[in-house]
Amino acid sequence: MSDDFFQNKELKTDSLTGLFTRDVVVEYANYLIEKGTEFSLALIDIDNFKNVNDNYGHTMGDTVIAFLANRLKDAFGTRGVIGRFGGDEFMVVIPEITEYDAVWSLLREVHKSIDGITPPNVKNLFLTCTFGLSRFPLDAQTYDSLFELTDKALYRGKIKGRNCFIIYLESKHKNIQLHSADDTTISSMQMHTQIFKFLNSAPHVQDGIKDLLLFLGSNLMIDHLAIQTKDGLYFSQIFALTKTADFKSITNPFFMENVSPSMGIYNLNDTGNLENINQSELLKECRAQGIKSVLYAVIRYNDEIFGYIRADSTSTARIWQYKDMDLLITAANAIAMSLHFQNKQIKDL
Repeated sequence: MSDDFFQNKELKTDSLTGLFTRDVVVEYANYLIEKGTEFSLALIDIDNFKNVNDNYGHTMGDTVIAFLANRLKDAFGTRGVIGRFGGDEFMVVIPEITEYDAVWSLLREVHKSIDGITPPNVKNLFLTCTFGLSRFPLDAQTYDSLFELTDKALYRGKIKGRNCFIIYLESKHKNIQLHSADDTTISSMQMHTQIFKFLNSAPHVQDGIKDLLLFLGSNLMIDHLAIQTKDGLYFSQIFALTKTADFKSITNPFFMENVSPSMGIYNLNDTGNLENINQSELLKECRAQGIKSVLYAVIRYNDEIFGYIRADSTSTARIWQYKDMDLLITAANAIAMSLHFQNKQIKDL
């Protein structure tokens, strides 16, 4: 950077990553605001980083943070000033790039360069990140306001399914409410309660299932939610913004056969990986319907299996979150109880 801000200064760097510290990047953002220089502010969060620490240990967690820091620094190059914001988050100031198409192209390039990368000497650990971005002075005129909007965009990316980038647009994101951990817990409790209300209050079990799947699909932003059985596909609910409109029964039993006996669920974040496990025919079925990610939750009461809740993502590969999987497992169990006690089968509804 040739900017005066970086001339004749000793700027603090983070000991783990070698990136600038949070204070430096925030100071630089305020410096550009004082000068009236247009810029974009981005936050980048490593998806499901807690799982890395839990499954591989904190030493590996540090390795992942340092590894991604270097990749992000290389990807932005001279176009952005990047720092470690804290924990597994990074902040980037991108001076003089604020036009929407230019920002979109840059984020797409950077996101693509780190999508699914694996740290050296680690097998089966594929890293992804979620980006949120807003622009000065288009979106806000102070650092605090700009940061809040950037955080909203990041939050939207997280609840959308992660592994994506979101550019703040007032028309789309103005009313997003950021939730604390306590708020998220309360929301989850309310969602679980609502699942049983749909099934218990409906005059007929089929009405309850239809309303429940519509509710879950809309709230979890799942492109396609349905019940899959060996006989076919039932109760399909297609999210309004989904590009694919024609979903069909998946004839290959692989997904159903690989549902975990203990958890009652099978999820695949990227159906492209089916090629690596000799499931090319199943991959063809998924591609024919535009399915990038899939989840199956067994509808089972004791030893009786009624079918499976099938969730499909089409716009991009989706990293299924624990809270989403928990809700879908609960929904499958609730449907199974309703069917059992009313002596019904899916194909009879």
